[in-house]
Amino acid sequence: MAGAWLKMEASTPDKPEVLAITVAMGWDDPDLTVGKLFRAWRWFDEHTISGNATGVTLALLDRIIGAPGFSAAMAKVGWLTVSDEGVTLPNFDRHNGKTAKDRAQTAKRVAAHKAGAPGNADANGSGNGASVSGALPRKEIKKEGKQQSPPNPPLQGGESPIPEKAKRERKPRTTLKTFVEACRQAGERPISGYRPLLEYVEATGLPTEFVQLAWEVFKGEFLPPGAKSARLQADWRRHFANYVQKGYYRLWYAKPGTGDDQVEYALTTQGLQARAAMTHREAA
Repeated sequence: MAGAWLKMEASTPDKPEVLAITVAMGWDDPDLTVGKLFRAWRWFDEHTISGNATGVTLALLDRIIGAPGFSAAMAKVGWLTVSDEGVTLPNFDRHNGKTAKDRAQTAKRVAAHKAGAPGNADANGSGNGASVSGALPRKEIKKEGKQQSPPNPPLQGGESPIPEKAKRERKPRTTLKTFVEACRQAGERPISGYRPLLEYVEATGLPTEFVQLAWEVFKGEFLPPGAKSARLQADWRRHFANYVQKGYYRLWYAKPGTGDDQVEYALTTQGLQARAAMTHREAA
C-alpha cells in the first residue's frame, strides 16, 4: 500500500533557486540541496495545515533539515518566509496539503483517460475519486478511425495560403569551453556585448569591474579543470547574467548611496578573496 507522498516538479534540480542555495551552502552538488529541500517540505506537509509554523525558528528548522544555515538560504531565495511569529512556506497550497494532492491525482486521471491506456481503471473513469463527478465523456469515433479535421476553405482570388507556424529552433547545448572558443573564432567577446547584461549593469549602477570579477569566478567553475566543466548550456551569456543578477557568488553587497548615487557597492569577504586570487593569476 502506497504511503504519504509529496508533489515535486521534475525541473526542481535545475531551478536557479536550487543552484543559489547550493552555492550559499558551499556545496557543488544540487542533488544534495534537493534532498534537504525534500526534508523541509515533508516536515511542513506533515506538521502544518497551511504552511505556517508558529513559534518555529530557523535554528529549529535547520536541526530538522540536518544542515545548519539551510533555512536561511531558503529564505534568501524566497522559498521560506521568516517573521516574529515563526516561519512560513510560501505557496504551500500549490504543492503541499490535501488540496494540491487531489489536483495532481485528478490531472493524472485525466491524462490516463486521454491516453486510453488499456487495463487502467483511470482511463475509463472508474478510478475517479469523490472530487470527480464521473467518467469523462467519450468522443464519438467514426468507423474510419480518428476524427478528421475539416478541410480549409478554398482560397478566394488573390488570397495567400495561411503559413504554418514556424517551429522555434533550439540552440545546441555546449560546454563553456566550446562557447568561449566559438566566440574567439567569430571575433566576439563572450559577455561584454550581451545587451541584457549591459542594460542590467546600467540600470543598477553595478561596477563593471565587479562583473568582470564574477566572470573570472564563473570561468573558474565552468572551464577545465573546474568542477562543472562538463556542464552543458544552450545560452551561456544568459546563464552568466542570471548569476550576476541573483548574486550567487556573494562577491559584493549594496548599500544606500550618498548624493546622486542611489546605491553604492562594495566587495564582500568572498569578493576580496576572489580579486586577490585573480590579481595573483594575472601577475604569475
